Amino acid sequence: MTCWGTRGTCPSPSANTVRYGGNTSCVDVQLADGTRVVLDAGTGIRGLGAALPSAAPSVAGARPVVTLLLTHRHSDHVMGLAHFAPIVTRSHQVRIACGGVDADALRPIVEQQLSAPLFPTLDGVTDSLSVEAFDATGCFRVSATCEVQAIPARHPGGASVLLVRDTTGPVMAYAPDNELSFADHDAASVSWRASLIDSLRSIPVLIHDATYADDELSLHRGWGHSSATEASELAMACGADVLLLTHHHPDRTDQQVDAMVAQCRALVAAAGSALMVAAAAEGMVLEVN
Repeated sequence: MTCWGTRGTCPSPSANTVRYGGNTSCVDVQLADGTRVVLDAGTGIRGLGAALPSAAPSVAGARPVVTLLLTHRHSDHVMGLAHFAPIVTRSHQVRIACGGVDADALRPIVEQQLSAPLFPTLDGVTDSLSVEAFDATGCFRVSATCEVQAIPARHPGGASVLLVRDTTGPVMAYAPDNELSFADHDAASVSWRASLIDSLRSIPVLIHDATYADDELSLHRGWGHSSATEASELAMACGADVLLLTHHHPDRTDQQVDAMVAQCRALVAAAGSALMVAAAAEGMVLEVN
């Protein structure tokens, strides 16, 4: 899996965000058989599109397929669509779906990103797109070897945690916008967290929202985001092997992200956990065996 965008809320390129990057959410997952699933279409997807090999149609005229699955429809997760080369050049057929949203609700968002006044209207661009939906159980069949499940997240307007599975089981889970609210002990919050932990049990890699520092949480209750230490608590609870902190706040410098990682590693060590914690960075590649 490759991280192409790890910033939250809005792009924030600057001298202070060089190492972790300023592009918004996008992760590319490739299975051993070549199946590719792209998670979110923030501005990071532009770099992915530029890196994809140009593929000529087969003898039958079929274009190679890229499956793009969105966690939700907020602007920082879709603003890269119009700059994703396979759509504009029509070199690939792009399947798009969004967790918890049917095709009729997603299609206007997709078309808006690719038309005036947000983008010049280009004839034939939407011919490259297939707007689809997760099934009634919250699953999306990417290929014979890959399925993605949408698990409800806590985020204003709705969002999903995307759990990627191959033929051997869970591969990774992606939760860039998810408010864990460990300080909330009401029955509904406790039940939701328990269900989430069960769904992510023994996940090899968890990429999770770490927008806030702990002392910022009280000022942002209900905003739909978590702290880095909350993400660590979740990862330990579900027995994850690796936690990548993502959706870095646009004002968070590289040095401040470093400090958050150090804090999380100290928490994990004190708990006697073997969890590996790092911050997701643009260009980071992680192989799961």
